[in-house]
Amino acid sequence: MVENIAVQRDIGARERIVAAARCLFSSRGFHQTAMADLAREAKVSVGAIYRSFDNKADIVRAIIDNDMERVLAELDALCDSLEAGQLTVEQAFETLILSQFAKKEEALSHEILAEAHRNADVAGTIGDFCGQCRATIGRMARVANPDMKAEDMEGTEELILACMFGFAHRNLAQPRLDNETTARIGSRLILNALRAG
Repeated sequence: MVENIAVQRDIGARERIVAAARCLFSSRGFHQTAMADLAREAKVSVGAIYRSFDNKADIVRAIIDNDMERVLAELDALCDSLEAGQLTVEQAFETLILSQFAKKEEALSHEILAEAHRNADVAGTIGDFCGQCRATIGRMARVANPDMKAEDMEGTEELILACMFGFAHRNLAQPRLDNETTARIGSRLILNALRAG
């Protein structure tokens, strides 16, 4: 029974650490956040952090893993609706684009991407995530163009994934169009490219 309580406490601490890291990495940056600050924000000891994570990069990977589960579930549900005929291809791509605008953690995203350029393990975690996203994007592309050649699919997935990265950070470009208009135009352009290929 005591061991079970300790495990539950560790799980709770781990979740608080990840939540605190999201907040502090977003506002201060990855390298400007000391473990002591993270411990204070999570209401745990520094030792508790090191019992749950090997280092800050390990915390970043936990943030990515948490996001990956949610995003992949959303993508799969979107694709399932498309394949079931509940959405048109245009609606599915518009929804996909709009989902990129809904993200409010742009600063955290930039911190994670910067760390991925310095840390191969973080880069690998992002690469795994992107690989799983490509599979769902490929499902959507095949509905849009069932005749697409296999050799064109990899490039198609890459292009759509790059567009999603861009849409997720469009606020930096000081957009002139509202989200719905951008999603409608973006969806139309992606579909025109898919159907032409």
